[in-house]
Amino acid sequence: MDARKSTLLRTYLLYAVMCILGMVIIGRVLVIQYVQGAKWKAASVNMTTSYSTIEPMRGNIYAADGNLLATSLPYYNIAMDVNTDYLTDDLFDSKLDSLSYSLSHLFKDKSQDEYYKVLKSARASGDRYVLLHKDASYDELQLVKHFPLLRLGRNKGGIIIAQSYKRELPFRFLAERTIGYTRENINVGLEGAFNEYLRGDSGRVLMEKISGGVKVPLNSEDDIQPQNGEDVVSTININYQDVAETSLREQLIKHNADHGCVVLMEVKTGRVLAIANLARKDSDNKYEESYNYALGEAAEPGSTFKLSSLLVAMEDGYVKNSDSVNLENGSVTYYDRVIHDADHDETGWVTVQRAFEISSNVGISKIIYKCYANQPKKFVDGLCRLGLNTQLHLSIPGEGNPEMPNPADKTWSGVSLPSLAIGYGVTVTPLQTLTVYNAIANNGIMVKPRFVDALMKDGRVVHTYTTEIINPAVCSSTTLKRLKKLLEGVVLRGTAKNLNNTVYSIAGKTGTAHIAVKGSYNKTNYQASFVGYFPADNPQYTCIVIMNSPSTDGYYGNVTAGPIFKEIADKVYASSINIDPAVNALAVNRHNDPPVKNGDFKDIFNVLQSMGINFHSPDKNSGWVVADVQDSTEHFSPYNPQKLLTQGIMPDLHGMNAEDAVYLLENNHLRVTIKGMGAVAEQSLPAGTKFVKGQKITLQLS
Repeated sequence: MDARKSTLLRTYLLYAVMCILGMVIIGRVLVIQYVQGAKWKAASVNMTTSYSTIEPMRGNIYAADGNLLATSLPYYNIAMDVNTDYLTDDLFDSKLDSLSYSLSHLFKDKSQDEYYKVLKSARASGDRYVLLHKDASYDELQLVKHFPLLRLGRNKGGIIIAQSYKRELPFRFLAERTIGYTRENINVGLEGAFNEYLRGDSGRVLMEKISGGVKVPLNSEDDIQPQNGEDVVSTININYQDVAETSLREQLIKHNADHGCVVLMEVKTGRVLAIANLARKDSDNKYEESYNYALGEAAEPGSTFKLSSLLVAMEDGYVKNSDSVNLENGSVTYYDRVIHDADHDETGWVTVQRAFEISSNVGISKIIYKCYANQPKKFVDGLCRLGLNTQLHLSIPGEGNPEMPNPADKTWSGVSLPSLAIGYGVTVTPLQTLTVYNAIANNGIMVKPRFVDALMKDGRVVHTYTTEIINPAVCSSTTLKRLKKLLEGVVLRGTAKNLNNTVYSIAGKTGTAHIAVKGSYNKTNYQASFVGYFPADNPQYTCIVIMNSPSTDGYYGNVTAGPIFKEIADKVYASSINIDPAVNALAVNRHNDPPVKNGDFKDIFNVLQSMGINFHSPDKNSGWVVADVQDSTEHFSPYNPQKLLTQGIMPDLHGMNAEDAVYLLENNHLRVTIKGMGAVAEQSLPAGTKFVKGQKITLQLS
């Protein structure tokens, strides 16, 4: 009996303990569920969800004529959650074969059987993420969205899409260094200089972590959409850029040179229309843009500096073109240094004009030495007034640092002044030299070289860059006339007479400078150059060409750099109707002006202005406009089709030229078919209708 009671007592005690423990557990569950529920739910959410940054679409970079120089194209990583709750085994198995066929047929990276095995295996092992294809295009994505299973969408079909952007250069290597790039803390060219505007503002999206560590978007109401970057409209002219790079490359190969650069600039505005920089990549004479020499290479300019030397002397009243100088026997000694002339037949007394035309080192150095031997600081101060001792502070990074000798320094000696007079002992960049010559062509007004015309957002101009005057008068009108005569004489009778032609006039200066190697000069390393403007009687364009270390078929500036200048000038002259005086002199009948199509007013403005057609518009940068003739005058009203397109609404394209219409539509992911020629007469999607990306539209032109 005692044993039985003892057993029952232990049983009851154990039962009581179990009941108490059960009640504690139930109580704890209730506390967690109802008292601490919100806390633990939040912790769970924090463990499985988080916000991810969405990068905006980077703005485009355009040439002056609207051609794309750099753009960001969307690419997509397409994946599948093969174990999403909606996909039953029967549904998955019934569609797997056709899905595998579709993927294999589109991407051609795996066979149908390989896709089948990958998806089947992932389903069996419980995987929630299978990468189907990386870096798919927009068109490929649209097709994938209609594939079996995937057409059911994210939740039911398991399709997972991650978008990214890649920078593309439609013209590949054309103006590559000027377009530039930005990487971490490295900013190069327009991409680097205008990164603040191009990059846009990032957004954010709430992401959920699924098995395999993969995150998928939840489409939360708190998501913030990214703001795409602004577009940069550069000053680059694609046609001129192409001829500049092609001609430079051909001459570099011909003369087996190390590297070279070309810059073409508009005289009045300082707009850089073409800038090419090529350097030898290997022994097979392959040249590429690896450095912006025009902007960043500060070197001794040699004879092209003689213009600045004579400008200072003439402005100080010491020299005239008709003054005489003795070239002696082609050499002159200053202390322990002998300065020689290059090969020419002239010795004895010549005018300053002739000394400049034949680029006499002896003549120019003697002129400057005579005027400033006892006052070298005055000469250097005159050069500094031209800005040759400071950077131009251009809009794109990487500008080289010029160096101007100082008579107060210990390094100044008796040979410093005559050396400086002919472009040695001083370093400047090609763009600095071009800026001085451009000032002479621009009637003494020095303007800063400019690479950008405007910033745009959604097809509208948000900021315009205008011409910046550095110095309103680099010299007097008397000095200006004398300098122009010097430069014209070089091409008519001097070292660049091979560039003279009967079609249009050129003014400029050749340069053939020794290159210092490890502090000393030799007879094998040269820098050949030509800088000038055209037409000489009505300057519209300036251009500088520099070739470094030519070693075959000559090394003088007139035979190496000169032909490049001439080829570019020929192209510009042939394509600029307003540059030909014979054309400008024609009395053109304007009674039957050609019809004007709707489109971007900047292009329309340039055409109408060059043809002398009367028109009225509130602003050159009006953006997209609609044309209308009133009282024999073209009138233009602002029109913003881009705004409608970004809202998914089709604008009225009637009267718009095909180029502008296609640009607008394809930039908004529409597939365009063109029929006929001329302006848009009919559009298959009427104005005001809603459209979706990837939809087809046919434009009938007339």
